Amino acid sequence: MIDQLEALPLAFQPGTTWEYSVAIDVLGRVVEVVSGQSFGDFLQARIFTPLGMVDTAFVVPSAKRDRLVAYYKGSNLDPMKPGLSRIDDTSPYPGAYVRNWPRQSGGGGLITTLDDMRALVSALLPGSGTLLKPATLAHIGVDQLRSDLVIRLSTLGPMPGKGFGLAGSVTRTPTAIDPPNSSGELQWGGVAGTHWWICPRANFAGVLMTQHYMAFWNPFFFEFKKPAYGTHAT
Repeated sequence: MIDQLEALPLAFQPGTTWEYSVAIDVLGRVVEVVSGQSFGDFLQARIFTPLGMVDTAFVVPSAKRDRLVAYYKGSNLDPMKPGLSRIDDTSPYPGAYVRNWPRQSGGGGLITTLDDMRALVSALLPGSGTLLKPATLAHIGVDQLRSDLVIRLSTLGPMPGKGFGLAGSVTRTPTAIDPPNSSGELQWGGVAGTHWWICPRANFAGVLMTQHYMAFWNPFFFEFKKPAYGTHAT
């Protein structure tokens, strides 16, 4: 993949905008080159094992297949609309997560559980010290974009009020769909309806996993977060 990418022209000069891309896949390959390990082995040694994440991998072993939940597709904008169809045998490709795949992607492809995600997100809370140094934890949520730039997703366009840190989107100014007290929030998610957030100001975090093909920027998550913020964040 990297051999193909390096021959392509840049869509824009670095630092002039931010567009959702395969940048994290490139970083995954950098990790392999620097560490001398496969990306999966590196993650296992440096993150999963130290945090006790026993159910996170690129492939579900046969002994755990009975715990692999179904994956559905329906309306992206209205998650409660009837008419779901199962797509776990076809998306993102046939046999995903149940057979070895040669490319271990930095941008996606891991399968996990709520318990493991809770362990990971907890380790990223300010002052946890479980995985990263306090100075590193403080830095990952710092907006890295110029003040005149916001993140842009190819299917949704620019996202008002959202910058980008070293581990996800950073909320500069809450919009109408954001919790009103969510400024400084670090967040990201995945195409299978997963979403996590960290509010450093209140030392408060959350994780949602829906098994619904609707990406992570959708009304369902924002409606969930508003009462959560009302209870926990001040």
